[in-house]
Amino acid sequence: MNASAGTVEAPADRSLRTTLLPKRRRGPSISFPELVWLHHLRQDELKHHKRDPYEGPAETRYRAAIERFEEDNGPIVEAYWCTEEASAVAVTLKRRPLILPDVVRLHWATDWSTKDQPTLMALLYRCEALAVRVHEVLRDTSQRLAMQSLYTVMSYLLAFGETERAKNEQAVEQIERTTRQELKSINSYYHRAAVRSGQIVYVGGMLLGLLPLAGLIAVAILLRVADWSNVSVRIALVCFAAGGVGALISVMSRMNAGRVNVDWEFGKDTLRTLGALRPFVGGVFGVATFFALKSGVVALQVGDQTKSSYFYILFAFIAGFSERFARDMLLGATGETSAARGRPRGRAQQPDPTTEGDPLGAVPAES
Repeated sequence: MNASAGTVEAPADRSLRTTLLPKRRRGPSISFPELVWLHHLRQDELKHHKRDPYEGPAETRYRAAIERFEEDNGPIVEAYWCTEEASAVAVTLKRRPLILPDVVRLHWATDWSTKDQPTLMALLYRCEALAVRVHEVLRDTSQRLAMQSLYTVMSYLLAFGETERAKNEQAVEQIERTTRQELKSINSYYHRAAVRSGQIVYVGGMLLGLLPLAGLIAVAILLRVADWSNVSVRIALVCFAAGGVGALISVMSRMNAGRVNVDWEFGKDTLRTLGALRPFVGGVFGVATFFALKSGVVALQVGDQTKSSYFYILFAFIAGFSERFARDMLLGATGETSAARGRPRGRAQQPDPTTEGDPLGAVPAES
């Protein structure tokens, strides 16, 4: 048997009861290299001891190990096992309930078969490094496509390493060129998908950030921290909410225009946290704009008093939508931008290298 590969169907029972109830473990966890070694011992027993297939002590140990491995990581849906050395690569798919995305993982143990083939080892290392980034950054279908592509490349390299052509330098150089070209294509796909994945995580964080924004307003009203019967207090709270909504709409509109740049390798938790903070920042700008207009620091005469609240809410929304608008309006009222207005227009200011990579700059300011 030159290689073994197969597809295992997902469990049919995905009811809420089977999802919530913990499964009974059959033994300690097992790593993929351990599983690969047990598979190698099983193949060695089958080959040298002339046992019937699926019989013998090595077969029993391997079956128990793969059952424990799939219990932790999900069914093995694709696998390539080397025949001469204890090396393999496999893809597992772990189902998750409801709308949660399934967990796709790429497992490998390749050192045994490539210890004397430095070129193949270097190519497999590049595949492994890219697989780690794909697993951490991408999600759903894009993750599965990238993982499947990497599995195809790695299994192809392992299969080539078992042939006589692996000792031919010209054949190795040809495989290296082909593999590098394929990895370049996969890496390009990863970058395109990672941009969209980072944006989705960031916007999801912003939507979550609206919940505590609404909670602050509700608590202020219920605990009578804010006097809801006062017209000015009501308008201030609405302006706070309008600024947060403006920040959300700003990011979504610029995302559709392709002007939102997030660093997806900061991690999902970091992007989600930064997104959750954005509506609060927009709300602060919104209520600050209301105070500036209400106090007269920014002169705005409204003829009809009944329409003044709509103007306040509109300006609060715009302040949350555009941080530059809020900054220019508030600072311009105090004369702090006079020096900037008098400065001659020249080349754009060069970015400060000390701020590069700062998570707070993940989303650029509005233009």
